[in-house]
Amino acid sequence: MGLDSVYNAFKKDGFENLSMDLSIALGTFGISPLEFSSFYSMFPNYGVKVEPLLVKKVVNRNGEEKSYLTKTQTITSEKQSFLMVDMLKEVVKRGTGRSAYVEGIEIAGKTGTTNNNIDAWFCGFSPDIEVLTWYGNDNNTPMRKSETGGRAAAPAFKHFMTKYLELHPETTREFKVPEGVNARKVDGVMEYFTDVSPLPKSSAKELKEEGGLIF
Repeated sequence: MGLDSVYNAFKKDGFENLSMDLSIALGTFGISPLEFSSFYSMFPNYGVKVEPLLVKKVVNRNGEEKSYLTKTQTITSEKQSFLMVDMLKEVVKRGTGRSAYVEGIEIAGKTGTTNNNIDAWFCGFSPDIEVLTWYGNDNNTPMRKSETGGRAAAPAFKHFMTKYLELHPETTREFKVPEGVNARKVDGVMEYFTDVSPLPKSSAKELKEEGGLIF
């Protein structure tokens, strides 16, 4: 892809304080939980990034009201966003985010652990709600080696989501599959693809020969 292409794409999508070198592939620029929540919102919102609001409205002593509207930005299409959602669901099902799994609802997300265990992240979401958890020391010193995103931050996410579902049982439980997303079973596992991100040629050829299912 090239450093220039990646750097310019990050800048266009709203990332700041980027390193103009190859370390950008490792995420060597800082970002706050509030900023992270905005960027991750593009996945459950099917391609639309939503700027989080700390204050939705203010009412003064005279009853006059001032409301604030959030800003949105379309980053990618619904069908391409769903492919990322599906990958992030696998992180929770059988990857480093297994500790974030909540019974009875689809959860997607990603763990993160920086060098020397200075930061432990879990950025996760269901179809209706997004929750980011971060563990670290205020003075930027390392935590214990056992404090990883999967062991520290993911369980905190699970605890919050479990309590949230008790308060809001009406919460949507499954991600919808947008128009333009196709699926086939590969080795007994349902794999999703689009015209932009097709199946690998070898898999597509084998499925065609076997009469694989598509919808």
